[in-house]
Amino acid sequence: MKTRRVFVSALMALLLSAVSAAQQTSQSGFVITLKNGSSIRGSTLSRDESSGTLRLIMTFAVDAPKSYAVIAPDDVSEIRSSSSDADSIRIKLKGGSDLRCKEFALNGDTVSVKLGSATKIDVLWSDIESISFVQ
Repeated sequence: MKTRRVFVSALMALLLSAVSAAQQTSQSGFVITLKNGSSIRGSTLSRDESSGTLRLIMTFAVDAPKSYAVIAPDDVSEIRSSSSDADSIRIKLKGGSDLRCKEFALNGDTVSVKLGSATKIDVLWSDIESISFVQ
């Protein structure tokens, strides 16, 4: 009887770890790396104009956010798209133009957009209309 409990417990732990690994690898969207070394994944990123905080929606219910994280921009070291080569981030600027990138960083009132391995430009938050994830 004791062996059976150990076996069932080990099987449940294995199943839970497999489900967790599948969720982490299959989820695409934004990956926010914090200055303390941890990272958060989510599908939609927005910025509250009044407080300046970032809101990252991690999961959706039917048509509404189910879980989200509120992050202070000072705690963020970088924001990038998921690891897939086909994924990118679209930064739509006021006036109609847009930028496509894999990674950007926050620097106070500016966003440093990494366009290539050696190319980076700074854009003011006030010039950004939206930031979205594109597959």
